[in-house]
Amino acid sequence: MIEFINNMDTLRNELYNNSRDIIKLLEERREIAGKIGECKVAGGLKIRNREREIEILKSLSYDHFTEFVLNLLFEFSINYEVLNRNSADSVKYSRILNGVKYIEYRSERDNLIFLLSRILNPGTVVLCDYHEISKILISAGHHIANAIEKPDLVIYMDGRENQEIIIKDGSMLISENFLASKANIYTVEIQ
Repeated sequence: MIEFINNMDTLRNELYNNSRDIIKLLEERREIAGKIGECKVAGGLKIRNREREIEILKSLSYDHFTEFVLNLLFEFSINYEVLNRNSADSVKYSRILNGVKYIEYRSERDNLIFLLSRILNPGTVVLCDYHEISKILISAGHHIANAIEKPDLVIYMDGRENQEIIIKDGSMLISENFLASKANIYTVEIQ
């Protein structure tokens, strides 16, 4: 029994040291990815380059685990850059529509949905028929439902005004009303 406990302690220490090294490398990767993001913005390029991602997947992934990890790295790098770029302006309300103050975020739709997933409360239940949106939300820890009797919030993907959250053509507006009441929002329907 003592040998088993000693082995467990040794393995846990190895795992801890390995995790510490991975985090250090991830921080370095984040800095490099941020510099690449700055170059893309300066050059007027899209942040996401799926062709490059596929090249990397082909050259570095040799099993499903590695492919999964690489895809996570791509998503987090891209979305960290989007969040980081938007966070400098996020304190001020940048749009007023019909007397309602909104914060505006501009990016590609998938990045906006990822940002929305971070703004919603953790574990929010979401009714969503859009498969690509459901994948992003579920990977962020939300629960996808088949039905919600009466959702706390409905988000329309057609840019409909007079809503708490407006998503249309590469921009997302989030109202100050939503931010003030988001602690009470745990069921969301996306149409």
